[in-house]
Amino acid sequence: MLLMVAGPAGVGRAADPAPAKLGIGLGLTGPLAFLSQEYLKGMRAAVDVVNREGGVGGGRKLELVVRDHKGIPSEAVAVAKRFIEADRVDIVDIDLPSTVNIAVQGVTKQAKIPQISGYGFAMSVVEQDNPYHFRVCTNASLIATVLADSIRATPNNRAIAMLAPNDDYGRGAIKALTDALAAPGSPKVVFSDYYEREQTDFTAVLLKMKSLNPDSLYIDVRWSANVTVLKQMAELGFKKQLFGSVNFYNTKLVERAGPLLEGAYMSVAWAPVFQDAASKRFIEAYQRLHNETPNDSASLGWTAGMVAATALRTAGPGADGDAIRAALAKLEWQAPQGLIKFDERGDARVPAHVLQFKDGAYRLVK
Repeated sequence: MLLMVAGPAGVGRAADPAPAKLGIGLGLTGPLAFLSQEYLKGMRAAVDVVNREGGVGGGRKLELVVRDHKGIPSEAVAVAKRFIEADRVDIVDIDLPSTVNIAVQGVTKQAKIPQISGYGFAMSVVEQDNPYHFRVCTNASLIATVLADSIRATPNNRAIAMLAPNDDYGRGAIKALTDALAAPGSPKVVFSDYYEREQTDFTAVLLKMKSLNPDSLYIDVRWSANVTVLKQMAELGFKKQLFGSVNFYNTKLVERAGPLLEGAYMSVAWAPVFQDAASKRFIEAYQRLHNETPNDSASLGWTAGMVAATALRTAGPGADGDAIRAALAKLEWQAPQGLIKFDERGDARVPAHVLQFKDGAYRLVK
């Protein structure tokens, strides 16, 4: 599937310069379709704002070239090659899940095309020795660190059991949280396991966790399965203090299983409760285009799009991959999630935050 999106423009003229192109490959079909669509909506809002404000320099508009990799690494590699060889994009963003981002880095490195990641939390995303890759979101270690603080602050929390997806993201999330809970005052990790992407019945693993009688749970399930997990926990009478990830931050989840989520803590990159200037600008732009309140996933797409546009504007018309890479390496931009400034590995190390679902609403904790 191919979709090209450009922001509002005036009447076309033959002399108009060619647009700068951002190639975005997402799992628009498959288990991560919802998150991918939300991310894309945020990026579209960024493109809309950039083009309303004059584009990316030299009269150029920013054009979004969208392709579906279905969440499959081999498909993502093919998408990346089409972006580079056929679409002639200036920057590539291949996201959701982290495995597809990692899979294409050999392609972007060889082609010397800058690659950004707005949704690649796994630590291995920046461990591929690719100087053309830049992560513009938070990472698993920072997410674990801030969530571990809330876990330690929970009274009488002596033991915790964990469940996450059986992929790079899930394994990285549990490793990072286990490492963060090695600090004094932390509960003991008494169980950790992984579920398969297509899994719909969690009864067996929940019964195993229940038999260990932990004081708290870390459960990180894809948004499409989180209602199932919460309902199966209720059916088993398995009620413990719950901790999770952004996958529990979902208005559709609240509609379908809100009471079962009551009291849960979750790590997020961003939330609409943020009131800083960068967040207000994002919310206004997003609501103008989509007529709804943005979520965490949309904020990540917005930031990736704005970072790409800022680098393209800095590099200037006609810039090659090396010039755009240099612009990214020196970039400093205030995103809704925090300051974007890359370290020597191309990692922005953007802070993570914690929400609690309390009294039927998400509330900022940290």
